[in-house]
Amino acid sequence: MATTTMSKAYFEDLGRIAESNAKSAKDSARIATEYWVASRERNNEVAREIARSVTEGMKRQTDANEELTSRIFEILEERDEAHKHFFEQWAEVFTSVPFEYTRQATREAQKKTASFK
Repeated sequence: MATTTMSKAYFEDLGRIAESNAKSAKDSARIATEYWVASRERNNEVAREIARSVTEGMKRQTDANEELTSRIFEILEERDEAHKHFFEQWAEVFTSVPFEYTRQATREAQKKTASFK
């Protein structure tokens, strides 16, 4: 029969090993927790920066779109004014021509056309 002598020194060694293992587990848990917290903070900062960049980009694009739209409407208004001015002048000239003169010119054109037949 084998007997093991469990001396006081043996139990003291077991106690030190258990304490060392507990300290290592505690240190490992602390390191893992610190890493997780730091990683989470970095990820949150990256997410905030991405959201800020996207928001800023969308704001700049919206401003550019508004500026472009405003400029397009300015150009269209300028064209409308130019067309309006042109047609006002055209109508003024057209209405200033005596209708008898235009009828006479039409009759003469018809006579010339008939003579070619």
